[in-house]
Amino acid sequence: MMIKFKKSNLPYLLISLLFSLMLFFNVNSQNVSDFFSSNPTYQEALQNVPVTLEYDSDAYFVHGYDNTVSVRLSSANRIQLDRELDEDTRTFSIVADLTGLDIGTHEVKLKTDSLMSSIHPSIEPQTISVTIEKKTTKTFDVTPVISNGAEENGVQVDSLTSDPSTVEITTGEQTMEQISQVIASVDASQLTGEDDTTRTQILALNANGEALPIQANPQTVTVSFRAEQETKQVALEPKQEGTVPSSVQSYDIELDQTDATIRGINSAIEAIDTIEVPVNISNITEPVSRRVDIPVDDGIEVNPVGTTARIRPILRSSASTTRSTETSTSTSQTTSTVDSGGTASSSTEQTEASSESTTVSTN
Repeated sequence: MMIKFKKSNLPYLLISLLFSLMLFFNVNSQNVSDFFSSNPTYQEALQNVPVTLEYDSDAYFVHGYDNTVSVRLSSANRIQLDRELDEDTRTFSIVADLTGLDIGTHEVKLKTDSLMSSIHPSIEPQTISVTIEKKTTKTFDVTPVISNGAEENGVQVDSLTSDPSTVEITTGEQTMEQISQVIASVDASQLTGEDDTTRTQILALNANGEALPIQANPQTVTVSFRAEQETKQVALEPKQEGTVPSSVQSYDIELDQTDATIRGINSAIEAIDTIEVPVNISNITEPVSRRVDIPVDDGIEVNPVGTTARIRPILRSSASTTRSTETSTSTSQTTSTVDSGGTASSSTEQTEASSESTTVSTN
């Protein structure tokens, strides 16, 4: 059945169709543009893009904001897009305009600056929260401190000093009133020797030990420390070294000093109970006394630094040598008479006859 429209309704139908088309193109404008365009659209995401604040930095101190954001860029021009991806060739920046804002906390909308018109940005987040205070500067003494378990690391510090000993702190007026102390915090793992220095940043803390937003001049100081020294009594034992001559069976070695006192930081000496003193016995065949050093690692002191070693060689005994000679002679005789039973007997008789002849001649 054919539907008949009244001519009076035709204008309304055309207006409805027109609004439908406008709504469609408005919602799908990007897709329609891509459809009719012969050039593809490229998209790239950038992370940790710095935020630049525009305000009177001589009069105000601003803090409490995220200083980086994520930015997604899209463009049909691949070359221009690649240029903005590279930090060295990037022309645009993310800006938060604070001019005209009063003291306090504000939500500020972010925008791009100096971005080419052919590139379309999308910033995440689109706004940041900032706190604006009147700017002020004050000088504080620096207190060097040790963090992260100095005792667990075996470090006991005798003294800590900071160079310079004072710094200038710039912050907001309200924040300045919260500063309880200014410290130079040193990680205990950095304390590796008896005396050392390390470079560390300045921190301003409130009464609860929480770090406050500040600008320090200088930003870092040199902390010098001296580790507390401990002493300990340890045993000395001789350690034979060198080549033993063939005539020597062993050595009896005695040290005049049987113990010594070592001094150093606890972590360096706590595991030491005995020190082996090397004694060189090469080419020693007679009793002798020699001066030897007591070895210790760097950073450890020992008292005394050396001792006398009395070395007494124990020679191989003459009885052992005689038995060895007789055994060799007997073996030689046995070897020379192995021909036959008769030959062995004849050799024995000749030996006896020779002995009798020698006896008669002597008489």
